[in-house]
Amino acid sequence: MTVTKSDLVNRMAEATGWTKVDCEVLLTGYLAYIIESLQEGDRVEIRGFGSFYAKERQPRLVKNPKTGKVVSVAHRFVPVFKPARNFKKSVNQKLLNKSGLSGNEE
Repeated sequence: MTVTKSDLVNRMAEATGWTKVDCEVLLTGYLAYIIESLQEGDRVEIRGFGSFYAKERQPRLVKNPKTGKVVSVAHRFVPVFKPARNFKKSVNQKLLNKSGLSGNEE
């Protein structure tokens, strides 16, 4: 299942009692601020959740798997999200429990 922006807005409205319009404005502003910060080269850190930052990628040659043609990929920056340790741990444990695995099996 995919959670959409609309789903997030609905959940925020239910949890806070605010209107969906207010929640959408808040969420849109929050996301815009993260994007703007990354565009300026800043790192956005949300304690207990994770951090967003722009990672530099050097130019390189890659092969198109369909055509076999080698093409050049230019120097660029890509946005990256790194989840906090406890966030990663809790997601892993919840999904392992959901799938019936303990995580200790090799």
